[in-house]
Amino acid sequence: MKAGHMACLLLAALTLLCLASLVSCKKVSGSIPIGEQELPDMVLNDARYILGQEGEDALVMKAGTITIYKTERGTTLEKVSFSRGNSLSGSCRKAVIASDNKHATLSGDVTIHQSDDNNDTTIIAQEIVWDDEENSVLCEGEVTVIYGDGTTIRAEHFYAAFDENLYEFGRIIEGTMEN
Repeated sequence: MKAGHMACLLLAALTLLCLASLVSCKKVSGSIPIGEQELPDMVLNDARYILGQEGEDALVMKAGTITIYKTERGTTLEKVSFSRGNSLSGSCRKAVIASDNKHATLSGDVTIHQSDDNNDTTIIAQEIVWDDEENSVLCEGEVTVIYGDGTTIRAEHFYAAFDENLYEFGRIIEGTMEN
């Protein structure tokens, strides 16, 4: 056999081997092809984020990781602590800031504490929606509210307007409110 024929046979065998390996590959279910993945525009570690307009009443959020997307996906913060002035503070495992920068969904062991001349209240839930324009929170699920005098109320569905010192409960599961 001539060297040219041998090279052609070897090339043909390699081509068949490559084709066979391509045919045996299969797409993993649920995976997103690399070209179709939405990659973040920026990832920051140990950084702060200001919800709403920066100023005296801004909600300042400090996070272990901040992932920013320029799309409708918004911004995601992880390992979050936050404060507004000297009267409001809190923490959660995750916060997703809406692209309008006026709303945030706080989730995972959410705790909000407000203490001022009129109020000393702690709100605990697994998920709360923060409305920065209204300075309010809404919880569709279960919430526990602990007042400074020790009164504790567990309820489903809760709304608080901090500027008005207004707290509204849906269905109370445990505890009582006195008028």
